[in-house]
Amino acid sequence: MANANFSCFLDGPYGTGTREIFETEHAVLIGTGIGVTPMASILQSIATRYKTTMRSCPQCAYTWFQEMPKSLMKLKKVDFIWLNRAQKSFEWFISLLTEIEMDQTRMESSLNPHLTHFIDMHLYITSAKQKTDMNGLLLQIALDIIRKEKNKDFITGLQCKTEAGRPNWNKLFKKIAAEKKGRVKVFFCGPPALAKIVKHHCEKYKFVFVKE
Repeated sequence: MANANFSCFLDGPYGTGTREIFETEHAVLIGTGIGVTPMASILQSIATRYKTTMRSCPQCAYTWFQEMPKSLMKLKKVDFIWLNRAQKSFEWFISLLTEIEMDQTRMESSLNPHLTHFIDMHLYITSAKQKTDMNGLLLQIALDIIRKEKNKDFITGLQCKTEAGRPNWNKLFKKIAAEKKGRVKVFFCGPPALAKIVKHHCEKYKFVFVKE
C-alpha cells in the first residue's frame, strides 16, 4: 500500500461552565427539560464523592458521613432547580433523584452538622396552573393532602414537592442569599430567553452566572 499524507486539525479542547462546580461554595443548578442532562451528571458525581466519606461501625450497623475534604470539593450547599412542561418529562431522572434523597436522609441522620440540607431540590411543572387560578388552587390542595398522607409527591413520588407554574425567581434567590453558605454561583442550561431572566436576578443578588 502506498504511503499517504494526512493532515489532522484539532478544534478545541473545550470546557464547560460546570467544570467549576467543585470549586464553588454554594452552587445553584438550573435545568429546563433535557437541559438537565449536564446537571444530572453533576448531582451523581456529588453523591458519589459523599459516599466516599461514609464510614461504618465494625461492631454494629451504624453508618455516618465524615466532613468532605476540600481536596475533593469545596461545596457547602447545592440547590437544584428543574423546570419541565409535563409530568412524563420527570420520569427518566427520578431514580437518581430518589437515590439522592435517600442518601441525604442518611447524611442528615449522622452527627455531622455540615450535611444538614446539603442538597435542596426545587421541581416545577410549568404546564400546571398556579394557586392564583381557582382550578389550580383546587388541584394544589388535593396534591398537598395526598403528599401529607403519603409523605411523597404525587407527580414524582419524591419527598420534595413539585410546584405548579414557573419559579418566583426573586423569592427563590432571596431565600438562597439568606442562607449565607458562601459565594453563590448559578449554573444554567436552557433556552436563551430564560437565561436572560435568570441572569438579571443573578445580577440583582450579586450571584455569579454561568451558562452552558
